[in-house]
Amino acid sequence: MDFERYCAQIDALDTDDDTKNAMRGAFYRRIELFGNELLFYREPFTPVSLTGTQCSLKCKHCDSYYLRHMLDGSNGRLHSLAHRLATTCANGILLSGGSSIDGSVPTYLHAYDIQKIKQDTNLLVSAHTGIVNRGQAEILSKYLDMALVDVIGDNETIHDILGLSASVQDYENTLFHLSSFGIPLAPHIIVGLHNGELKGELKALEVLRKFNPCVVVIVVFIPTKGTASEMAGLPKIEDVIQVITKTRKMFDVPLSLSCVRPGGRYRSTLDKYAILSGIDRMAVPSRSAYRTGQDMGLNILEVPKMCCCYKNGFKGKEAPGLRRGECQGVI
Repeated sequence: MDFERYCAQIDALDTDDDTKNAMRGAFYRRIELFGNELLFYREPFTPVSLTGTQCSLKCKHCDSYYLRHMLDGSNGRLHSLAHRLATTCANGILLSGGSSIDGSVPTYLHAYDIQKIKQDTNLLVSAHTGIVNRGQAEILSKYLDMALVDVIGDNETIHDILGLSASVQDYENTLFHLSSFGIPLAPHIIVGLHNGELKGELKALEVLRKFNPCVVVIVVFIPTKGTASEMAGLPKIEDVIQVITKTRKMFDVPLSLSCVRPGGRYRSTLDKYAILSGIDRMAVPSRSAYRTGQDMGLNILEVPKMCCCYKNGFKGKEAPGLRRGECQGVI
């Protein structure tokens, strides 16, 4: 690691001194925690929608758009899809889908099929859970290796963007129920969900602080064509960096930049800033990410066919030496 080159990159950034200082502090903390390694996950788990393109909500930022880009695991297709993925040497599968009116993703309705997949294959099973109650969390605990939970910290965003009759407390309750049943948590903080503006993300971190996540994943809002939010602006880079540096300060666990983030020049700039701000892993890195890491002398490790929530190279139903409820497979 070449700290002189790191400092030169920070000094050359077109941003304010407060942001630069926060980036320096977060990066030094990241080096203390995780050393010189920077993990790149170029092939995340394949997402499968358990509801096809159907969703009971019409979230302003999505409106089922992202469901159309997932494999369709509805109507009895899930088991055959999982077996097909397993034959391609996939390490895991990401279960997702449209939300029910209560805000949950109905993974729990497919418990028999998913348990059969766990018995018949070595696939790790991650899932977008949405908001869940205690009973739903108990069902998920029978087969889920990692819960990917969006944590929203603002009631207005929950009501106006997601269209849910829910509150921040419901997200806190979800984290409580999932962790109570020993399901490892990979919470997602969505920066700019409220039409590109920072609103509730720091509150979400405070909620998350009450629990013991295995990893924290930073998602960045994308104004998506055909949705009610398509004309919203991109989140300010400084806003994303504020959330990254706050997260690095608050948590001693791996911190990842999600594959869900805007593309083009914005992505190239963001990836550079994120690495300089203490991100220690990244899904689907840009060329800019490689250049930034290499220029500083970081040891870039490419992790094949793996979600950024799991350990480098780990494949199996249960991580060696770990009991249920621990952060299995996480560095």
